[in-house]
Amino acid sequence: MKSLRLLTGGAAVALTATLVACGGSTPDPAANPSIENVVVAVGALPDSLTPSPWGGSASHVVLSGLGSQLLEYKVGASDGRTCPEPSTELAGRLAESAKPSPDGTGVVITLRKLTSQFGNTLSAEDIRWSFDIGMKRQPVMRGTLKSSGFNVDDLVKVIDERTLQLNTTGLTSYTEESLQNNLFYIHDSTEAKKHVTAEDPTANDWLSKNLADYSGWKLEEFTPGASLTVTADPAWEGTRGTVKRVAVKAVQSTATRSQLVESGEVQVANGFEYDQYKSLEKSPGVTVLNCASQTRDTMMINTTSGPLADPKVRHAVSMAIDREALVKGAYAGFGEPAGSIFPMVEGSAIYKFNKAEAKKLLAEAGYGNGFPMTLSYSVTRPGPVAAKSAVLLQSMLKDVGIDVQLQNVASSTDFSTALIEGRYQAVLYSEPIVIADPAFYSYAFYGTGAPSNSTGWSSPEFDKARSELSATPDQETDKRTSLLKKMASLVDDGAPILSLVETRGVLVTKTGLPGAVPLTNGQINFNALGR
Repeated sequence: MKSLRLLTGGAAVALTATLVACGGSTPDPAANPSIENVVVAVGALPDSLTPSPWGGSASHVVLSGLGSQLLEYKVGASDGRTCPEPSTELAGRLAESAKPSPDGTGVVITLRKLTSQFGNTLSAEDIRWSFDIGMKRQPVMRGTLKSSGFNVDDLVKVIDERTLQLNTTGLTSYTEESLQNNLFYIHDSTEAKKHVTAEDPTANDWLSKNLADYSGWKLEEFTPGASLTVTADPAWEGTRGTVKRVAVKAVQSTATRSQLVESGEVQVANGFEYDQYKSLEKSPGVTVLNCASQTRDTMMINTTSGPLADPKVRHAVSMAIDREALVKGAYAGFGEPAGSIFPMVEGSAIYKFNKAEAKKLLAEAGYGNGFPMTLSYSVTRPGPVAAKSAVLLQSMLKDVGIDVQLQNVASSTDFSTALIEGRYQAVLYSEPIVIADPAFYSYAFYGTGAPSNSTGWSSPEFDKARSELSATPDQETDKRTSLLKKMASLVDDGAPILSLVETRGVLVTKTGLPGAVPLTNGQINFNALGR
């Protein structure tokens, strides 16, 4: 995992690459003639087929799987038995090409010729409308676009039916990369507008239960939070594998999911407890892909009130955590102890397990006798490991006098909403990398006013360094590394979020099912199955 190219942002300040459509080769229909139906078992499904309300990793399952975004991270070839090489190279999904405008005022997008489930042709108006309603229904999308250098007050300039410009206020090192974000989902506006009402001007009520997009899939069935079944649209012009029907089932019990995989009833699954992955590695006909990842499991802390408002207390919490024991006890070795807040930056003083120093810091802060603390978690994110991690952390913190009460939040929507609104004291979380450039992910949770920063922490010095990182091209690796180390030091000093474990991208599949590989955010692309 440490060998990932974390310091490459894909686009750099001068966007020079023209994207090729969809990446990968045309599938051979005879390559896997028997694999036409795939059942996917996951821990949770969202309540909506749109990014609103956001259901955390449950929303990633649906929106990554369908894939109606302009761009995607190109996934290397895989035979279904091995992980592809990690990559931050971009390819087109709905876009045929993306390149800087001649005058440097934006990114010019040329669209592929694709039709929706309703027979409407992908157009620049679809992009304009989807971005407009997306920003209205999901404020995080507006913040992400703005941080990526886009002009959110004047975003889309339609050039012709298949060409548009996304206007910018200044290109960043991840402007282009942001267009593969699941938040930036493109709908069939012609069909969706038929369902706009005065009470629902974005048609989200209808879109949340119906598919009107350019994913290439027709909706057979969707039961919010429980199941989703889609079938391949034979009229769709895009590239897909041999799989023609995908059924995604929410199976909360990891033991039941394991049995379904072993019996062959399920061909793709994730979200297991890590010792179950070890067991599944021995099952005939089953492959456990243990792929490189940039995801971190973390503890987020509300820094605005109570004992945890004191940085010394937050440092003490960090130093009371034995991360190596956490990896062995909860992750069965599928991961590495975090060495600082960001991957690829090691050696933070507050990440060294030291109970004596933790007790000393608590005493200096006036909490020598400890204090009560509520730790919230949900098995929907970071996954089933959260329950075991929470118990281990409770025990570790008790050793320094902190009385941890555990709060399990069952609903993925309730958990995500509480997190965004800052309604927690401390919470276990996971940060899947939806945009691989560290200039972005170091903003989303840590930048002042950032859309996912609900801890209450901010640092003008951090903001300045991060802005400089976002303006530094990929090629200036030494400068980017230096800036990221400075930023990591500032965050670790403030300790609003503690990295616990740098995890792996682990996926269980039917042996030999091509295309069933984890994307950057750990999910799969339905159109890649059987390819």
